[in-house]
Amino acid sequence: MVKLKSYAKINLCLYVLKKRKDGYHEIFTVMQAVELCDEIFLSKVSKGIKIECDDPEVPANSSNLAYKSAKLLLNEAKIDSGVKIRIKKKIPVGSGLGGGSSNAAFTLMGLNRLFDLRFTKKKLHQIAEKVGSDVPFFLYSGQAVARGRGEKIKEIKLPKDYWIVLVKPNFKILTPNIYKKIKIDLTKEKKKIKISFKKEGFFALLKKWRNDLEGEVEKIFPQIEEIKDSLQEIGAIKVSMSGSGPTVYGIFEKKPKNKEVKKSFRGDWQIFMTRPIP
Repeated sequence: MVKLKSYAKINLCLYVLKKRKDGYHEIFTVMQAVELCDEIFLSKVSKGIKIECDDPEVPANSSNLAYKSAKLLLNEAKIDSGVKIRIKKKIPVGSGLGGGSSNAAFTLMGLNRLFDLRFTKKKLHQIAEKVGSDVPFFLYSGQAVARGRGEKIKEIKLPKDYWIVLVKPNFKILTPNIYKKIKIDLTKEKKKIKISFKKEGFFALLKKWRNDLEGEVEKIFPQIEEIKDSLQEIGAIKVSMSGSGPTVYGIFEKKPKNKEVKKSFRGDWQIFMTRPIP
């Protein structure tokens, strides 16, 4: 059996540049993997792909991204036997934190090890692209610029010495619906965003970065803005929505107090304190 940690991510910025001919949108995003993670257990079975998960919201069929990645990899490797994928969830489903995409990517890496396939990262990337736009990111170091529809990855090195509070309200957002609503600024040039690799000035730079999807989500769910305000009140130096939401994160230079964080938000919202992966 192979056991892996399957990490969540946040988008430090997300810019929507244009609508593509294939129906997707051209984006520019800086992503950071965080220590909040699921656990994945992979084991060989005689045939088929079996999904087990302790969260009833996670599909146990072919619509599961981990299932899709396993099927593609097994077909590519011409493996006749099957695999059981057991997922212990901690990343909220439909949160904008990339849980499903992460599960898919780490399933690819785990099966590569389980069956001793020795596929290169480039090969795994080609398979990951077919599963979903965010999946390739999780094959890399955990800090990257993503372009195209999210599949073009360039690894970067950013400061990691900070804390992150994640607030997941109790509603869900359909990503395609948000992309349909967004108005593209045709005069906007392809973003050439300054990226700082040193801690000096890094937090000031973060404050300038934006998520183009955030405004559209706030029109439907004003709770997003309320969460951002509350995070700033307890000392966050940057607040933003991750991906298409609804999770909002706050970045803190020092670890905030648990009690202070919890009393700032509704009891039925999920709160996580985490850090960038080491």
